[in-house]
Amino acid sequence: MADPTTVDRLLPGDHVCWTFDDHERHLRALVRFVRTGLAHGDQVLYFTDTFLPPAFLAAAQAYGVEVRQPLSTGQLRVTGADGSYLASGPFEPERALKGWTTAIDQARADGYGGLRVAADMGWTVRPVVDVDRLARYEAQANQIFSGGYAMALCCYDRRLFTHAELERISAAHPGAATAGAGSLEEWAPLLRMRRTPRGLVLNGAADRTNAEALAAVVEPLVTEVLAADASPAPAAGHTSHTSDDGDAGGAVVIDVTGLTFADLATARLLAGAVEAAAGRLRLEGSLPDVPAALDPGGARDS
Repeated sequence: MADPTTVDRLLPGDHVCWTFDDHERHLRALVRFVRTGLAHGDQVLYFTDTFLPPAFLAAAQAYGVEVRQPLSTGQLRVTGADGSYLASGPFEPERALKGWTTAIDQARADGYGGLRVAADMGWTVRPVVDVDRLARYEAQANQIFSGGYAMALCCYDRRLFTHAELERISAAHPGAATAGAGSLEEWAPLLRMRRTPRGLVLNGAADRTNAEALAAVVEPLVTEVLAADASPAPAAGHTSHTSDDGDAGGAVVIDVTGLTFADLATARLLAGAVEAAAGRLRLEGSLPDVPAALDPGGARDS
């Protein structure tokens, strides 16, 4: 499983698939995640499926995290799946996604510096949630987390999912901390995606291991660009967009300056987005060299 210290590397906007097969190390990672969030003045939500909420809170207290005061103010909330994902009945991705937007809006309104979410995902096997449906939900969540205010640590017990299922789910996250991550060298999410007033900034590496996550952010951006292009022209006297909100004339930018690796499928995705946006979207910076012989399904070692 991933080393518990990997959670220290998370930044606002990150959305990570974190796998485990040892409850003690899982607990240590969660405690680190909660402790750091509380110290930073973030609101911290933990949706547990591994530990009963009172047991987790007692363990966190034993590890030196003062939980009573943050619980009383609402800065810390710990609940099970029945009180979160399944609170209104069977899992509905659209309802869950709206819930994240609502939680972010509420955390902002309450004055928190950010929102940290840790979620045990074992509940998805009781009853079984279709893996493709789950992966699509995880991918769509990137549209929310890439806003840069919230971060999400999605905890998957490797003993409950097949290798193929975890690969499918992992590709819906920009980064994954899998077996051995952080043990021998410093770990960071493979890809970071951040929405900005100008468009989208990409940093890190993009390959098949995060392909669905990237597509889930890039494709809606094209839709937004085309929708804005179809909207009524500004009234007389109004100026066009400036570089603070895209390029002059309203063009939206995908900044790839920080990409260290992009496979052929990523290059095709971004080129297709530029073409589909018909001049209203451009790339800033150059993509790393894509080997001509690289198969679209090839992956870079993480």
